[in-house]
Amino acid sequence: MRKCQDSYQLMSHSSFKNTIRLLHLWLGLISGLVVFVLGLTGSIYAFSDELKELCYKQRLYVDKVPQTPRLPLHQLVKIAEQALGKDRKISRAELSQKSDRTYMFRAMKLNRKAFGYWSYYVYYDKVYLNPYTGRIVYRENAKNEFFTIILALHMNLLLGDQVGHFIVRWSVVCFIILLTSGIILWWPKKRKIKQIKKSFSIKWKAKFKRLNYDLHNVVGFYAFLVLMLIAFTGLMWSFGLTTEKKSKLQSDTTQQLTKTRDDIILQQALKRSPETAYFLYNFPAAKSATINLSAYQSNTSLYDRIQYRFDRYSGKLLEQSPEFKDLTITSKIIALNYDLHTGSAVGLPGKFIAFLSSLIAASLPVTGLLIWLNKKNR
Repeated sequence: MRKCQDSYQLMSHSSFKNTIRLLHLWLGLISGLVVFVLGLTGSIYAFSDELKELCYKQRLYVDKVPQTPRLPLHQLVKIAEQALGKDRKISRAELSQKSDRTYMFRAMKLNRKAFGYWSYYVYYDKVYLNPYTGRIVYRENAKNEFFTIILALHMNLLLGDQVGHFIVRWSVVCFIILLTSGIILWWPKKRKIKQIKKSFSIKWKAKFKRLNYDLHNVVGFYAFLVLMLIAFTGLMWSFGLTTEKKSKLQSDTTQQLTKTRDDIILQQALKRSPETAYFLYNFPAAKSATINLSAYQSNTSLYDRIQYRFDRYSGKLLEQSPEFKDLTITSKIIALNYDLHTGSAVGLPGKFIAFLSSLIAASLPVTGLLIWLNKKNR
C-alpha cells in the first residue's frame, strides 16, 4: 500500500512537471522574440542619461556661463516658438537649474491610433537654447534620435500604441509566467548537497550543450527577483496603474492672458522649491486646462518631485502636491515605479543591476531556444 502511494505521488509530480514544462516551452516560443527585444533595448536605455551626457554635450551645456542672469522665460518661449515654426506648438520645456545647462523646448504631436512608429509621431522636435543669451544651440528632429527610437522599440516595438503596446503588455505577462515556471522546473529534485550545488553553479568547462543549459537555468535563477521587479513595474506602467487621475481643476477662461505669466509661475515654483534640480513645464492644450509644473529634486531619479498646477492666464497657484516623504505608501510605490523599473532608485549600482538583468532577460529566449532545438534534434 505504501509503495502504491509513493508511486502515485511520483506519477502526479511527473505529470505536473510535464505540464509546467509544456507551458514554459510554448509561452517561450510565443513571446521569446519580444522578450529578447525588450531585454536588449532595456539594457541600452538603462544608461541613457549618462550616454546622452557624453554624446550630446554640446547641446546640453552652454559654452561659457556669464555673470548676467538668465533671460525671462516668456522671452525664451517666444524664441523657441520662432525656431520651431508656426506649425509646431510647444508642449513642454525642461528648465535645468544648473548654471551651465541649456533650456530645452519640445513640440510633439501624436497620432495614438496610427500603426507604426513613423505615423505615430506626427512631429517631434526639440530646440535647445542658451538661457542667458537666447541663442539657439541646437535644433533636433527627435523623431529620428537614437534613444527615442530605442525607447519606442522598448515600449511598442515601433508598431504604435494600439498594436505595439498590446503585444508588449501580454508578452511581459507571459514572461512573468515563464519566470515562475522556470523556477519550478529548476528546483532540485533531490535535496542532497551535491545536487543542490549543481543547481547553483555553472560548469564553465563543460561542453556547449551543458554550458548553455546552465546559462539558461542558473543565470535565470540568480536574476529571478530583479527580473520579476522589472516585469511587474513595466506592467504597472503598461496597464496604466501609475497614471495620475485627471485633475478637475480648470483655468479661469474669463481672464486675459498675462504677458509675463511664465515668469510669474517659474518664480513661484522656485520660491517654494529652491533646491529643485530641474523643472518640467507643461504647456496646456485646452483653453480651460492648467499649466502643470513638476519640480524634480534630483537629476538622477524621478520619484522625488513636487507638482504644481497654475492658472494658464494669470499664473495663480491652484494646487501643490505633497513632498515624497509625506505621500502615502501606495502613492510612494506609484511614484517609485519608473525608478524601480530602471534601477535608478538606488543610483548607479541599481542601474548596473538593471542593465545586467536586462541582458540576462534577452539571453534567456536564446538559450531556451537552443535547449529546445537540441532536444528536438535528439
